[in-house]
Amino acid sequence: MARLNAGFAQAREILAEARPDLVIGFVNDHFDMYCLNNMPTFSISVASEHWGPPANAEAWLRMKRRRLPGHEDYALEIHRTAVRAGYDVCRSGPAELVHNALMPFKFLRPECDLPLVPIFTNCFAPPLPTFARCYGLGELVGDVIGRRPERVALIASGGISHWPPFAKEDGIHDELDRRMLRIQRLGPIGRERDPEVRKLIHQREREMAASGRELINVEWDRELLAAFERGDKAFLTGLTYDEIERDGGNGGHEMAMWVMMMGALGGRPGRTLVYEPVREWMGGVGILSYDRVLPIT
Repeated sequence: MARLNAGFAQAREILAEARPDLVIGFVNDHFDMYCLNNMPTFSISVASEHWGPPANAEAWLRMKRRRLPGHEDYALEIHRTAVRAGYDVCRSGPAELVHNALMPFKFLRPECDLPLVPIFTNCFAPPLPTFARCYGLGELVGDVIGRRPERVALIASGGISHWPPFAKEDGIHDELDRRMLRIQRLGPIGRERDPEVRKLIHQREREMAASGRELINVEWDRELLAAFERGDKAFLTGLTYDEIERDGGNGGHEMAMWVMMMGALGGRPGRTLVYEPVREWMGGVGILSYDRVLPIT
């Protein structure tokens, strides 16, 4: 954890030095806003404020529920730009945030004082958008950034390889699967009706982490980080659903957000600040920065 904490500290300094006016967050939703009964491929929260975490996640995240500022005007311009370009991005109101955005803020900007524009990508409920499609939407976000005066920080969460508990509609094995699927279908209403499921999922994760099973693909993690480091658009956008599912797990699809951020940055190469396979977290954890190819002025 010492290396990870040092990496977070370095990223926190880079963000502070950049003095951004707002943050665009490329994130996904874990059925706290959307659900199988209403699952947009892409969505943007057009609102002046957001909230999180929900009460049943406060203890887990060690964060109290709070208001986070949004940037309604900026979000609205991204939404209009995307739709006019042929991306059917849904528009929603204030976001309900959990670890998707709050964990990056906790480690990189604990004051949570920067306005946030969250852009959501469906990474759980197939069919998923291709990485090529995500890259293209990122390019449109970059177009908006390029024509506006604000200083913008981009943060993408999710990934790298991990196999979190997830109930597939065609593969229910036990009572927890049935309860998870009910929440996946109903979203926040389901969480309200069955608030203990989040704790049960975390218990399942602890059991999986202690099982000795290989739940992190270090080779795949390093391969993807190397692709981001060289700005390899062709490799990343060429990855298929089956390849990602096989090598990165059902959680590996979250790398779509990193690819979208890369599109917003014009395919520039990044640099890895730190990478650690963390068995307790059941995943490969990496921090990528673009500070050396995007000089801070």
